[in-house]
Amino acid sequence: MQHALLVVNPKSRNGHSEVLTEAIDLLRNSGIEVEVCVTESASHMASCIENYREQDGVVIVAGGDGTISSALESIYKSNQTLAILPMGTANDFARSLGLPQDVVPAAQAIIDDERERINLAKVNGNYFVNVAHVGLGVEVTRELTSEMKKYFGVFAYLGAFTSVIKRNKSFKVAIKADDWEDSVIAIHLAVGNGRFYGGGNIVDEDSTLLDGQLNLFCLKPIRWWRLLLLGVNFRHGNLEKAERVVCKKARKISVKTSRPKRIQADGEFKTETPAEFEVIPKAIEVIVGDMPVPNKNKE
Repeated sequence: MQHALLVVNPKSRNGHSEVLTEAIDLLRNSGIEVEVCVTESASHMASCIENYREQDGVVIVAGGDGTISSALESIYKSNQTLAILPMGTANDFARSLGLPQDVVPAAQAIIDDERERINLAKVNGNYFVNVAHVGLGVEVTRELTSEMKKYFGVFAYLGAFTSVIKRNKSFKVAIKADDWEDSVIAIHLAVGNGRFYGGGNIVDEDSTLLDGQLNLFCLKPIRWWRLLLLGVNFRHGNLEKAERVVCKKARKISVKTSRPKRIQADGEFKTETPAEFEVIPKAIEVIVGDMPVPNKNKE
């Protein structure tokens, strides 16, 4: 690698300016020419990426999961190699790639230049890497504020979850996952592509960005205190045997609700139901660290 385009979200940059400068110096001192683009909008970021034409170059996105998600379509369609400097609150994509949570060590991973081709997911034509939510997950994201994330970090997700579970409403959903289908009453539905979401929760104990599958879990109505007891299952991704939870793996998933419901993916509003999900195996090349491996002890 001789050249890199560094795309910076100025909002994520707040509070990170010194470590970002240190990371850029580290990259440059290793012999990588770094071109910096401070983006003004999502469309500006897309333009920067699509106009990048260095033959031996890499696109580095400095920001959180939402910023990375906004860059995915341009990176995929331009056939660019993606690297990241994690500057968000949760940094779940960095976790799924096995990258350090701190900016300077993540820059060293870019220098080390270990690469993999990973899955991308789409919902109604919109790309995402982590998880898409309907129901409870959307309400948790709405509850989060920038002040909560700034002062409490990943613990803000737990606080938001506790605030919304008592008032969350159920909905009827028809699900088709490859050749399986069912209709249930639910309070939450999620479709995962990566391994981590919500500040380190695991989608499924077998999930990785390399498996070519989507992981669906759908939570039926349950008393709020019993939902809290499921926290350990959510954290470790072993929901398959949990009560009131439907889990499926598939390459294509269709979701229809009785009324249109908002869908958020990677922490950003993307579309609404009805929705068609699909996975694109080995879609983009990324620079990785020590990527997590599936649970080898699962029966």
